[in-house]
Amino acid sequence: MITEVLLLVFLAALVIYYWQNSSDQKLPPGPFCLPIIGSIKQVMVADDARELHRKFGDVFRIKMASITITFICNFKLAKEAFLKTECSDRPHYKSFHYLSDGREAGVIFSNGQRWQNVRRFLLRNLRDLGMGKSYLDSAIQEEAVMLVNDFKKYDGKETPIPQSVNIAALNVIWQLVAGCRYDLNDEEIHTFIKLIKSLQEDTTAFMLPECFPILNYLPGFLTRKLLRTDLIEEIKRKAFQLTGKTIESHKAKLDPNNPRDLIDEYLLEMSKKSDIAAFFSEEDLTRNIFDLFSAGFDTSSSMLRWICLYMAAYPEVQQRVQREIDNAVPRDKLPSHNEKSQLQYLEAVIHEVLRISSLIPFSVGHYVTKDIEIGGYLLPKGTTFLGCSVICHEDPNYWQDPKQFNPDRFLDNDGKFVSQKEGFFPFGIGRRQCLGEALARMEMFIFSAALLQNFTFSPLPNKQIDLQPDSIPFIQFAKDQDIVIAIRK
Repeated sequence: MITEVLLLVFLAALVIYYWQNSSDQKLPPGPFCLPIIGSIKQVMVADDARELHRKFGDVFRIKMASITITFICNFKLAKEAFLKTECSDRPHYKSFHYLSDGREAGVIFSNGQRWQNVRRFLLRNLRDLGMGKSYLDSAIQEEAVMLVNDFKKYDGKETPIPQSVNIAALNVIWQLVAGCRYDLNDEEIHTFIKLIKSLQEDTTAFMLPECFPILNYLPGFLTRKLLRTDLIEEIKRKAFQLTGKTIESHKAKLDPNNPRDLIDEYLLEMSKKSDIAAFFSEEDLTRNIFDLFSAGFDTSSSMLRWICLYMAAYPEVQQRVQREIDNAVPRDKLPSHNEKSQLQYLEAVIHEVLRISSLIPFSVGHYVTKDIEIGGYLLPKGTTFLGCSVICHEDPNYWQDPKQFNPDRFLDNDGKFVSQKEGFFPFGIGRRQCLGEALARMEMFIFSAALLQNFTFSPLPNKQIDLQPDSIPFIQFAKDQDIVIAIRK
């Protein structure tokens, strides 16, 4: 009996293998799949993608149980796909909308008219409030002062990069959104940030019900432990607690003639009898606040950590940046957006860290709404695909010695910073490009300049900086590690 069962399984595997490699010739190749489970090799971190890229080429696909995901590892092909109108949607996963009980909301994961309306609204109002403009300098510099003062407490000590980078980055977007800022020692906000970090570390559990829908029917005590629904509920409770108080305060003080921030503008838009207002609600406002809140602090603060670690690992680069800052800005004045043209090498350093760290290694998922062809392969309607920025950022066709940290690759022959380079897309491409890119660039520039003007970062004695990313699925955070922060004399 056992022999017959094993033989049946073997024959089934052969049939599946034959079907994958003969009847779907136009579909991208990929690792062997098992029934129900999916691909025997999954992609969670950059090394997984590198392995499959070497084996299957620039376009490959995997199956995660019931979900098929295509990875595009060639810059030109990824750009072609991102720019197609039929590739502008996000995947329709209910787990992405846990704050709204599975209903589509917010800007990051919404689609169609809802997404178009809210994206236009957010971009217009964030720009009006100063995003990407020099007069936002004062708000960012206020946080830079806080950051410098906090870092001074660690002078000469062995310490991980202080948590104040989270609050500084968060406060910039929070002033645009809510017209206020958090204190460095605010326990409520630190707790909320820890919850978000925990969710990022448990992404696999979070996505399991999308892959195996039957898991949605497990008893509550199992879903709380296995699928981390307890963590999701706690984040949801905290998110509504934080945003609820803020929204109610804004409603009580709303002056239609003098809107103060993004929440005021949103509440005013909700009150209008217009087509766009039909998509605006307090639930959607809560999700939009959360999207801006989490994205606003997470990417910028994570990049600041990477920049500090790379400066510690490459002292000659750090010294060159510091000489440039000293020549452009008096030591008793913090660098601002006005000095940007004089700090070309700093700009190059920031962009090289963006390239080599590839914080979001696979971009954010896109969803195909109509059959398309990319690189000679069919991507059927309903395909989820990811652009592998981490592999594009290592492509020797665009980057000489791509594994080497070399900021000079972002300078031309005259030493001028080159911002637009083929093969480089840390903020995405096309209609879904990060709407906060201009703000993130301003923050990274001013915060990095302020820190490097005032401090030198170095490894612990007789130790090296570990520049390998933490092993968290789908995101490349810097590893927590001690460094030495010293005030510059």
